[in-house]
Amino acid sequence: MDSHTTTRADFPEIDPEALARLLRFGGAKLLADMITLFLEAMPQRLSAARSALARNDAHGVEYELHALKSSSAQLGALRMFRLSEEGERLARAGTLDAASGVLNELDAEMPRVHEWLASARERA
Repeated sequence: MDSHTTTRADFPEIDPEALARLLRFGGAKLLADMITLFLEAMPQRLSAARSALARNDAHGVEYELHALKSSSAQLGALRMFRLSEEGERLARAGTLDAASGVLNELDAEMPRVHEWLASARERA
């Protein structure tokens, strides 16, 4: 394992400080709007990645997971970020069987992220 390789256990699942930074930067309305947009886009991105996978479209999987990765990081959903990053890397390499497993993990992560962010939006 090289010095740049990490494991999922190396990162917390969420980073509440990411939401606090967004709140300080743009206020409660911006934070609530960003969360709402993410919660709407998250299942759409995963569905689109699954559709691309079914078409054997590695670029489509990569594209959708890249978008999910960026948004997840910004909102502090670190496990979703790392999974998206891994899936994006696998799709770029054309390893779609492995990317399918990552999509399964993302599907399992989605309700937890939704619950956490919906709760944060209510508090904002």
